[in-house]
Amino acid sequence: MTLSKPITKDLSETIASVACEAALAAGMVAHRGFVNASPESLVTQQKAGFFDIVTASDKAAERAACDTIWSRIPASRILGEEGGWQGEGDTTWIIDPIDGTSNFASGLPFFCVSIAAYHKGEPVCGVVYDPVREELFLANQGRLTLNGEVVRHFLRGTTDREVEVLTNAPYEGERPSRAAQEAHADLVNSFRAVRRLGSCALHLAYVAVGRVAIAYESKFSAWDIAAGIQLVQAAGGQVHAQDAEGRAVEPREEALGSVKRLVVAQAGFDYRSSCLSKQMANGVL
Repeated sequence: MTLSKPITKDLSETIASVACEAALAAGMVAHRGFVNASPESLVTQQKAGFFDIVTASDKAAERAACDTIWSRIPASRILGEEGGWQGEGDTTWIIDPIDGTSNFASGLPFFCVSIAAYHKGEPVCGVVYDPVREELFLANQGRLTLNGEVVRHFLRGTTDREVEVLTNAPYEGERPSRAAQEAHADLVNSFRAVRRLGSCALHLAYVAVGRVAIAYESKFSAWDIAAGIQLVQAAGGQVHAQDAEGRAVEPREEALGSVKRLVVAQAGFDYRSSCLSKQMANGVL
């Protein structure tokens, strides 16, 4: 999409500021729900199945984020994991109030708030906030910051043998096929280690800031990846996205829903020789 008028620096900064405020507001709700957890507060509801749950904190955190956004930028439309599409305006927000709900409900301190913002179709910022570690990852105006400091990182390694890979595959909900099991075995055989941490957004954020070299996901929604992709792009990293038929997709706002398989990697990592490059071509895992 080509805009007749580019996004101004002031507008970009305002939207990024509101995104951070909204992420902190949602994170406060999520953190409070986590540390004050009780059998009553952690009653869960199933969405797609026993493996896909929602808690009262998910819904309350999303409300906190939406209220913050609309109080500052009323002309906003929001896609939230729990509330779906709401509102109207030139600024679009894609929100996952708690990415890693299963971890959250189980008492595992690895979850986050994910918020991406776009204005008239153009990406403005991506925010991933970890309320347990109080880490706020922000992509805005081509810069990646962590708690306000520009991120400068080094390449962890250039080949599979030198690095870990983050992936939540194979996924819950159905028994992996023999082909998927073989594909996962190939990852285990190729990488120094395979880590399955339970939050897609944090996987992408960790690649962006250089804590890990590469990550792969193939079961997600737009709110799981929207902010993280902006983080990786701001870091100059690699984004390889495909649709359900294996065609390359440019992960812009209007195309996020068509992205079904995703690899992100640090700049300089040799993706073409990676086991994951072959997995993406085969479309099994």
